[in-house]
Amino acid sequence: MNRLPLSLPTVALSLLLSLGGIGLLSTVATAADTTPTSTLVTTLNKDDAEFVRISLLNDLYEIKASELAVKRGLTGAEATFAKLMIDDHSAVDSDLKMIAKGKQVAAPTALDAKLQGKLDDLGKKNDVDFPAAYLAGQVDAHKAAVSAFKEASEDAKDVDVKTFATKHLATLQAHLVQAKELSSKR
Repeated sequence: MNRLPLSLPTVALSLLLSLGGIGLLSTVATAADTTPTSTLVTTLNKDDAEFVRISLLNDLYEIKASELAVKRGLTGAEATFAKLMIDDHSAVDSDLKMIAKGKQVAAPTALDAKLQGKLDDLGKKNDVDFPAAYLAGQVDAHKAAVSAFKEASEDAKDVDVKTFATKHLATLQAHLVQAKELSSKR
């Protein structure tokens, strides 16, 4: 029987396979995959990416609406609440922008048409109607945020997105309670 000369890579592969090399190859691949998921994932699935995008837009709206409230001269607990919204949502926004950058999700730099329209409508309120409109908007925005963050904390596929949503959910729930209390006093 004539045998063809085998190349060194072919001999090595044959030897590896005959010695149970498939298990060895999978062990090597598994060892290489022990890097945390957050450094391996460079993009998000559609739902997680949409959560990040919408959350960034909503944070931007919260910050701008609350800055407007401060400029419009809210007083007392309402002014304190508006300043808290600026501080807390700026911190949330900063955390989320870091995640977005690492996951290659473009962070919005301006409000979309719907949120810009809401902000414009709020800005057109007279001084008497403005505080109630601002607080009602805060209640609505935080209801939606709590719902989205609760869902992401349970269902997000990306570990960083899930951790982020879980971390900030309680703060948003507290904001909702505060907004409801302030709104009910009007």
